[in-house]
Amino acid sequence: MRMVERTEQEPQEQQLRRIGARRLRARQREERRAEEAIMEIAWSRLC
Repeated sequence: MRMVERTEQEPQEQQLRRIGARRLRARQREERRAEEAIMEIAWSRLC
């Protein structure tokens, strides 16, 4: 009985982990874009 319960839970846990990883990567991409934009503004003001 417990084995059946466990196999039903695992795919859901994997899915949540995958969604979490996807959100993390998206956030990192956004942060990188923001940093690049700030650097561009800083360089344009220096030149």
